[in-house]
Amino acid sequence: MWQANKWGIIALLAGLFAVGAAYFKLHAAGKADLADKVGATGVCAVLFIVGLATLLMARQDVARMEDDTDHEAEGDDESGEER
Repeated sequence: MWQANKWGIIALLAGLFAVGAAYFKLHAAGKADLADKVGATGVCAVLFIVGLATLLMARQDVARMEDDTDHEAEGDDESGEER
């Protein structure tokens, strides 16, 4: 799983760290309501963005694999003509 989703996991951890830092900074400044809103919205945004990016990359990889399979299936015989 790590090899397939390495960049997604790193982005998720970095995003959640940034949201957590913003939450604690706002909470320490006495803006608890704003900190709650930033925290909730930030977590949702990070999950959505990383999930969408992972989905798009997976679709791109599947399309690339299908293209490779199609090219192998066509193949050439010994005379150089397509089947």
